[in-house]
Parts: sequence; C-alpha cells; structure tokens
Amino acid sequence: MKKKITYTVFSILLFCISSIASSNSNQLLENRYAEILTKLRCLVCQNQSLADSDADLAQDLREKVRSMLERGKTDEEIYNFMEERYGSFALYEPPFNKKTIFLWIAPSILLLFVLIFLYYRFFRSQE
Repeated sequence: MKKKITYTVFSILLFCISSIASSNSNQLLENRYAEILTKLRCLVCQNQSLADSDADLAQDLREKVRSMLERGKTDEEIYNFMEERYGSFALYEPPFNKKTIFLWIAPSILLLFVLIFLYYRFFRSQE
C-alpha cells in the first residue's frame, strides 16, 4: 500500500513539473514567435510587419513561421529562409552586403550633400 501511495505522489509530482516546464517552453516559443514577426515585413502591405498585417500572404507567412519554430528551427534559419525566398526586402533590418550597401550608405551620402548645399547657400554667400 505504501508503494502505491508513493508511486501516486511521484506521478502527480512528475505531472506538475512537466506541465510547468511545458508552459514555460510554450511561453518562450510564443515570445520568439512574436519577436520574429515584428522583424519581418509584410510583402503585400510593405509598411507593416507580419504581426500587424491582415493580408492573406501575411497570414500564410505567420503560419509558416510558427511551423518552423515548432520544428525547432532557429531564428537565424527562419530569417535566412525568408530572405532566400523573398529577398532582403522581407527583413526590416537587411544585412550589410554588396546588394544592400546602398540602403546603408545612402542616408549618409544624402546628409553630406545637404550639409554641403547649406554651407554654400548660407555661409559662402555671406562672404
């Protein structure tokens, strides 16, 4: 009788521990899912993340991201998949490489031209 009670208590304890661990892992998975969706751009709306968009394609991509997470894919693997399939435009933060160098350097070049223009417009004209 004592063995049966001990076994039952052990089973209940094991069930409680596994359910707590399962809920923690589910919460971590949901947090990763939400973070990934905010870093991916909706290809239809183009100005919204996958988390914000209601487009049909965005819903399909959200399901794809969820299934990839459930299969154990890393965040980097998911971003690489999206970039390979849809290009760097699918990422809100495109990588710095020869294809996207203009995206990263253009603001600095534009600022430089504006400063040169302002210098010649205001300071050189006063001399």
